[in-house]
Amino acid sequence: MRRVNTFTVSPLRERDELILYEVLDASAALWNELTYHRRQAFFNDRDVWSVDADEYRVKYKGVLGSATAQQIIRKSDEAWRSFFALLEDGEAPSPPGYWKDEDSGERTHQTLVRNDMYTLEWGERSRLEIPVGFDLKEKYGLGYHDRLRLEARGEPRWRGEQGRLELVYDKDAEAFRARQPVSDAVLRRDESLATTSSSPDVVAALDIGANNLVAVTTTSGHQRLYHARPSFHRFRQTTQRIAALQEALEYGTWSSRRIRELYRRRTERVSHLQDALVRDLAEWLHGLDVASVVAGDLDDVLQEHWSARVNEKTHQFWSHGRFRRRFREVLEGEYDIMVREVSESGSSSTCPDCGSESVHRSGDLLTCYDCSFEGHSDVAASENLLCDSVGSMARPAVSRENTTEREHHTVARLEWDDHRWQQRGHSTKEEPANRSTRKGKFASGVSA
Repeated sequence: MRRVNTFTVSPLRERDELILYEVLDASAALWNELTYHRRQAFFNDRDVWSVDADEYRVKYKGVLGSATAQQIIRKSDEAWRSFFALLEDGEAPSPPGYWKDEDSGERTHQTLVRNDMYTLEWGERSRLEIPVGFDLKEKYGLGYHDRLRLEARGEPRWRGEQGRLELVYDKDAEAFRARQPVSDAVLRRDESLATTSSSPDVVAALDIGANNLVAVTTTSGHQRLYHARPSFHRFRQTTQRIAALQEALEYGTWSSRRIRELYRRRTERVSHLQDALVRDLAEWLHGLDVASVVAGDLDDVLQEHWSARVNEKTHQFWSHGRFRRRFREVLEGEYDIMVREVSESGSSSTCPDCGSESVHRSGDLLTCYDCSFEGHSDVAASENLLCDSVGSMARPAVSRENTTEREHHTVARLEWDDHRWQQRGHSTKEEPANRSTRKGKFASGVSA
């Protein structure tokens, strides 16, 4: 299994930042020069392999080191082989392109480092060390055996045989980002998290939606709801700002630095919300000794009830597919809680109390005409999923944690406050504290 660790790196001093910029810039220059001459050879009906690639290795090894220069050439070889393979299959691909920004036309700063030429260590002082060329060492006073040391920031999820490292300067975020492919990947996990004491009888069912991201019911009677309307409202505001900026662009211009920055911030906010939900939910289920989870699959529902707004919520905002992958990785990989997906179709069309289909749904409220039950439609759906998947004996008669009433009046409802999922009091109208700082970091204490 092949996976990728992503993280950011930061130079420890100004000298290191200058060295890193030179390495990334020289790498892009090598790629672009080689790509230009190979494209010229291709368009003039000449053999692209007739271009002397070793000439560029010699030209740039003083800055990059011979191994790094060779990796960039090898990457170019791979791109051209893939291009010719697609041509042979009857497709019409474009030849390999340049490392450059589409808006400004300037080359992008990036490089590749061979898998055995860098060292990545994680701990209290995580660091990445990469080689640089001898000319660069002399210019900046590095020793013959010294390498460029960078601070690594992030939490790698995979361990295994490390592959070729990619370093890119994100101009919009003003950050250096790294991608580390890992072969034979195994999820990094805390063995103490494995649910060794889980009862095989404890099962949870998840109804996955958009307004309410997840509703949960367990066979032991515990229930929980993750509410997301405020977060979706913020997502739409950002989307509208992006649309307004796009309308103001000059003819023939497709994007801008501000638009890319808004897209990035919107994506990062949603990913943070989603990852925190998965973690919070996994820890809660683990604490209840849940052994397996039945998760609703929205595919059938989306095909039957498709609309532009539903599509925006489930695919753009909620990223349903990403959530399913992340949820399975954490529960099965870290907590040994098995996950099984079933269709959610019809789960909100039955009364969770008497089983009648004579129900009416208005927003979040589900009303049964036969037994006069009134409750939250998504929580009811999670109960129905549990009953359909495990059997009628799985239907929780009483929630030990939240309520002695069957109408879901006091089921714990959690909302996102830009820092964590927390329960919002039912007796008050107070909004969760916004814990985000102006710099986009997260405060651990009082709200900023």
